[in-house]
Amino acid sequence: MINKKKSKKELLLEAGLDLFFEKGFERTTIDDIIGRADCGKGTFYRYFSNKETLMEELENVFAANLSREIENNCRNDMGVKEYLTTSLRTLLHVFKSHQRLGLIRFEREQRLNLEARKASSDKVLPTILTLRNYITAAIKKGAIRNLDPEQILGIVLGVAHFYLVRDFKLGQPCTKKEIEDSVDIILNGVI
Repeated sequence: MINKKKSKKELLLEAGLDLFFEKGFERTTIDDIIGRADCGKGTFYRYFSNKETLMEELENVFAANLSREIENNCRNDMGVKEYLTTSLRTLLHVFKSHQRLGLIRFEREQRLNLEARKASSDKVLPTILTLRNYITAAIKKGAIRNLDPEQILGIVLGVAHFYLVRDFKLGQPCTKKEIEDSVDIILNGVI
């Protein structure tokens, strides 16, 4: 196995993520980041204008991973139950693999104004639209009854959010059966 040496940019991104998680975004300085990455200030500014652009790059990496995983795992030829189950599993897996960034974003977004929060959320919007488009197509084919696709998507994302909060805050990851049961409830109701 070849051990690839990390680039300076990768070291800066890793240091930024570590420090944003440990100290919080607001309390982390560029000097903290370059100290942790063992880089000079000029190296930092070669890649990033400020710590906000470093954070944006971390979010871009997350959004690209989420998009790639949804695209690779969730095919339009799947049945509704399989698609929703796979979507939930994929969402949970990707968010779990980026847990620290997710917690940083959640904490940071509570302090942002509406426009800044929207800009942060726009990074994952293409993936959300992919899920909504599948739901819309399933409604048109009669595989899902004629409901507002946004409401169905909101329920799916709400389930994902519930399991992520429970996992991240309480240390209780969801099981395969819980995901399957949640999809069953979405599709068949509780009665």
